[in-house]
Amino acid sequence: MECSESDCERPAAVELHVPWDENRLVCAAHARVLGQRDGIVADPLPDRSEDLLE
Repeated sequence: MECSESDCERPAAVELHVPWDENRLVCAAHARVLGQRDGIVADPLPDRSEDLLE
């Protein structure tokens, strides 16, 4: 499955739990940026650990 962010074709590696919106599956790069916002919890997908190192 691909990252849910628009114009991104990287594989999803992290589920972001967003309290004010639906959860999102995003790539490692987007998880690093979006996961820094207050209240968002980044949960790595267990079967996509190799994609976290990109």
